[in-house]
Amino acid sequence: MPPIRKRTLGQTGIEISEVGFGSCFIRAGRNERDQGIRAAQRALELGVNYIDTAPFYGDSQELLGEALDGRGETYVLGTKCGRWDWETGPHRDLDAFKSQFEKTLHNLRRDTVDILYIHEADWAVFWEDQPIPRSTRLIDASRSYDFAGAPVVEFLDWAKSQGLTRHFGISGNNAHLLAKVLRESDIGIDVVLVAFQYSLIWRNACEHLLPVAKELGVGVVLGTPFQQGRLSVPKTEWLEEQPQWMDSDTHERFTQLYRIQEESGLSLAELGLRFILADQDFDCVLTGASNEGEMEANVGCSRSGPLPADLHKKLEGLGKVFKNPN
Repeated sequence: MPPIRKRTLGQTGIEISEVGFGSCFIRAGRNERDQGIRAAQRALELGVNYIDTAPFYGDSQELLGEALDGRGETYVLGTKCGRWDWETGPHRDLDAFKSQFEKTLHNLRRDTVDILYIHEADWAVFWEDQPIPRSTRLIDASRSYDFAGAPVVEFLDWAKSQGLTRHFGISGNNAHLLAKVLRESDIGIDVVLVAFQYSLIWRNACEHLLPVAKELGVGVVLGTPFQQGRLSVPKTEWLEEQPQWMDSDTHERFTQLYRIQEESGLSLAELGLRFILADQDFDCVLTGASNEGEMEANVGCSRSGPLPADLHKKLEGLGKVFKNPN
């Protein structure tokens, strides 16, 4: 089998596997935990060299610390800071960031991390003082913010000065607002991680974020390509009774997608992942494998290469930029 393909992460010089291991969905009971540990170890065996986690992902950091103890030179590790309850959390408290990160390093059994992201950098609560409980969650696209003066940026500068991280990143679920932070912040961002914004149906990242990141030389990591299960396996019952989140336009796109998938003979997950991997304007897509089999299937998509051109073109036509892709 050919090896998993690699891409250069922005201007960091890091060669990163185009399929990464996202650990959000390995937080669970004892049986699932053991499976998650084996999935993480299997990822490295298959050539995956980017691992992503966060304090907010249950016990995933402790799990990875156990699974990958002693293998720090063989993979690139990204984690996050600052994901607390947005209404009351200490998003403007430097000591809170330091305390959280100290626990992160302990749980991961690491002295340093490679990339440290602001978790939900599209939230206004990082960038301005607000009375608690806060009433405004997301950045206002029409406003200016004192990005450089935020405590989270002071924390990131401190972490880098202490040699605790090599690179800064921002993450979030809103491609348009993350692009605003990239354009206007000037805080030395090396990587942006965006979730829910690039898949068979949802394409906000293509419209709003990828062109800006490319212009600025910022690396791009994509998260949640299967929309937390919405695009992993066909759910034909949705065509008969639409879920609350599915409007008529989305319903029509799912109807067409299921027809294309059935004709292709490929699984919906393989169809989606190989479709996304054909795009060279990002560097890594994170897949949330919870066991070895899922990890092997995801890596297999990289090894299989692009879809046939006619099939890719059909899928290309299904995408749309949505105002609220979640």
